[in-house]
Amino acid sequence: MIDIGFKDLNIFREAFVIPWHPKLINLALWVYGLDVRFVLTSAYREGDRGVHGTVPLRGFDLRSHVIPNPDIIEEMTNRHWQYDPKRPSKKVCMLHDVGKGIHFHFQVHNKTIKISGSDI
Repeated sequence: MIDIGFKDLNIFREAFVIPWHPKLINLALWVYGLDVRFVLTSAYREGDRGVHGTVPLRGFDLRSHVIPNPDIIEEMTNRHWQYDPKRPSKKVCMLHDVGKGIHFHFQVHNKTIKISGSDI
């Protein structure tokens, strides 16, 4: 059984209103495979000028306070995934607070790659 939670019904709607980028789907499945509590707190946000507003969707947020040692998930994700080889400073996963509490922000780009030999 797959156990995925949603912060509220609006987030549930956000998750399904547009298609997800294939690389974002692969990333989400990979994160889910880490056996962490998967609670979606943001997906598509109409009018957003970043990855939460792209079609197909290229970003989602997950609750972090339900995961022990969330910094390990951030580090592990960025060790296994590269946002854009030409822009190594950009990260696939950020554990941050933009005013609504600390959470995971996951994002992909057309050039995002899973780093070879990084299977868990």
